[in-house]
Amino acid sequence: MPVIGIDLGTSNTCVAVVNNGRPQVILDEKGRATLPSMMSLNRKDQVFVGHMAKAQMSVEPERTIHSAKRLLGQRFNSEDVQRLLPFLTYKVTQTDNGLVGLVVDDHCFSPTEVSAAVLKKVKSLAETALREPVTQAVISVPAHFDNTQRKETKRAAEIAGLEVLRIINEPTAAALAYGFGMDAAHTIAVYDFGGGTFDISVLEIGDGIYNVLATGGDTFLGGNDFNQIVANWIIDRFRTRTRIDLADHPIAKQRILDAAEFAKIQLSTQQEVRIELLQIAPEISPSLAINDTLTRAQLDALCAPLVDRSLDICQSVFDSAGLHGENVDQIVMVGGMTRMPLIRKKVQEWFGRAPNTQINPDEAVGIGAAIQAMALDACTDDILLLDVIPLTLSIEAAGGICIPLIPKNTKVPHRVSRTFTTSRDNQESVIISIFQGEGSHTQDNIRLATFELANIRHAKRMEPRIEVSLRIDVNGILSITAVDLDSNQSQSVQIVDMNLKALDALNAQEVDAL
Repeated sequence: MPVIGIDLGTSNTCVAVVNNGRPQVILDEKGRATLPSMMSLNRKDQVFVGHMAKAQMSVEPERTIHSAKRLLGQRFNSEDVQRLLPFLTYKVTQTDNGLVGLVVDDHCFSPTEVSAAVLKKVKSLAETALREPVTQAVISVPAHFDNTQRKETKRAAEIAGLEVLRIINEPTAAALAYGFGMDAAHTIAVYDFGGGTFDISVLEIGDGIYNVLATGGDTFLGGNDFNQIVANWIIDRFRTRTRIDLADHPIAKQRILDAAEFAKIQLSTQQEVRIELLQIAPEISPSLAINDTLTRAQLDALCAPLVDRSLDICQSVFDSAGLHGENVDQIVMVGGMTRMPLIRKKVQEWFGRAPNTQINPDEAVGIGAAIQAMALDACTDDILLLDVIPLTLSIEAAGGICIPLIPKNTKVPHRVSRTFTTSRDNQESVIISIFQGEGSHTQDNIRLATFELANIRHAKRMEPRIEVSLRIDVNGILSITAVDLDSNQSQSVQIVDMNLKALDALNAQEVDAL
């Protein structure tokens, strides 16, 4: 039974497999290599996924859910989600647990359910092409995905009927596709700019070993943001000319977004493009139309800040690894946005050499996931991935201080234990909160989980010994345990309310560091 590799993208999803030692992308019935990562409902509540959903988006944008990957594991009131909301064509609401709900009529879907629908569709495509059942997969995620986002990706696959053999970081998957069959050892940087996310990873590869030195990224930086900037430019020009704001008209807004994306793509090979949209707002006046010319120079000026953001992340990653651009032998470009001439030009300037654009930017990650799937299925040690965690994991101490337990760029799998104590006399329980991020205070980081360890023996402050253990598996997923060492037995650990008071937080002074 084959094991497939899946690149679950923000805009498009790609599925691949290795046959007779040769990786290949699985095409659909019309020979297309990627599937739009979209789901829509028609007026009869029939669900469409992929190309049919994208076709419906142009006429019923409010009934078509896109960019669900950006919302996986996100809290509704987070800054990133709130910044994204004005650019979504469907309704988004806050669920009872504070997460994101995607609304079409009286239906409310989670981003995980939408992702599951996309994964179920590509699973079906693979089964049709391979003519046998498919139940196992390796799935790629952005290197900067946090613990919750990774768990939700895995849960989406399980809903779709797939056992996930491994979650693999997208740049690492691209490195597998690039280095498959190579013997010579060298250092590469994978610059991955997709539809919704940006990642940069530095790896040493050779003899089947892929050793990640450092990684970083932004899960809210991608091609969709370029499309929105161009769309805003079109809307602003139309508003100046007519005093009509098309941002308030869903169908017009979607037509403009589609035109913006098409113009962006065309300007990768042309110097200017004509944007013509007739009857853009027929409910106001049939004669209203958009007729603009956008040049490559104008596009570059509009989008340069986004490209600069990606290079700032590159700088941070290289600094954290103690590396310089000249330490890299090859710059591998993946993700659809890397076709943009401005990106290639700026990357070349930053690294001081021309990037490698030989691999297909849309298919590389899916192929790399398939190569990893093949290696796991065959139980071979010919391919060894040594990946890292993208963000520091810390525990909250009294006063809202974060004590780092696992620094970013630590190899996975990894386990660490630290012993803490109580902050007041006769404290019966402690609140154990785990955060992710580089800030020194909890308010600067993302809370991953909050647990309570109860039934601590009555004692003066700083006498009890509480061991907290964090374990990161090869998928980058975190598990946590806590033990009262005085009783020499594990205590039950329960997830409690995310808004517990910090009164019983662990004392900042560590008794031991194991």
